[in-house]
Amino acid sequence: MFSTGDWILGVVAALIVGLSKTALPGAGLLATPLLAMVFTGRAIPGATLPILLTADVFAVRWYRHSTRWDLLRPFAPWVALGFVAGAWFFIVVGAGGRTLNLSIGVMILAIVALQAWRMIRRVQPVPRSTGADAFYGTTGGFATFVSNNAGPILNTHLLRLGLDKRELVGTSAWFYFVVNVVKVPIYLGLGAWSHGGGFFSRNTLGYDAVLVPAVVVGVFGGRRVFDRIPQRTFLVVVLVLAAGGAVKLIAG
Repeated sequence: MFSTGDWILGVVAALIVGLSKTALPGAGLLATPLLAMVFTGRAIPGATLPILLTADVFAVRWYRHSTRWDLLRPFAPWVALGFVAGAWFFIVVGAGGRTLNLSIGVMILAIVALQAWRMIRRVQPVPRSTGADAFYGTTGGFATFVSNNAGPILNTHLLRLGLDKRELVGTSAWFYFVVNVVKVPIYLGLGAWSHGGGFFSRNTLGYDAVLVPAVVVGVFGGRRVFDRIPQRTFLVVVLVLAAGGAVKLIAG
């Protein structure tokens, strides 16, 4: 059974995910630390994924015309390599428990630092390169596979290339929709054929189903304020809260 506090954490996480997909790329960084206060081990990414996919459906529908496919196609093989590393990680750590919580916490802190660096240092756009695709693709693929938290990594890459706000949202929307769909059968396979148990359960799926209305409120709210919300201020708050959640995961 879930407590009132568990439901509050889930609703907040679902609202944040909805906002992140339609207005505030990178804000979804907060969802995993929040859900890690409700679930443990493999159930953390397992509970987060359906919430993300629900929001992804709206995002790709609304911003599909702003997607930069020319940037995503050469990125794909490196993301696949990151997925392989993420699958190997889960095979090695099994259910994870303390190891997985610690790894996710450290990863989130690193991504928070990357996002903060991106906000502070406003570099000029640079041309796309194979080296950058390899670095951001593999690290982003690994981060999203293990913790569903690679928004700041992709955002950093796209902002380096000079994408505007709408192109960034449209490109990241399709990127995460595709990788999140691909993760479903891989998570199912890992849950069935490696030690450590499954990523999905009746508890996690039932919990996610109840949170769908909150995701919908988040995506519609994000679309409504897309051009008005002071993104920088909001992201600072999200980064601080995400860092706090990551510290809690590390501290145990």
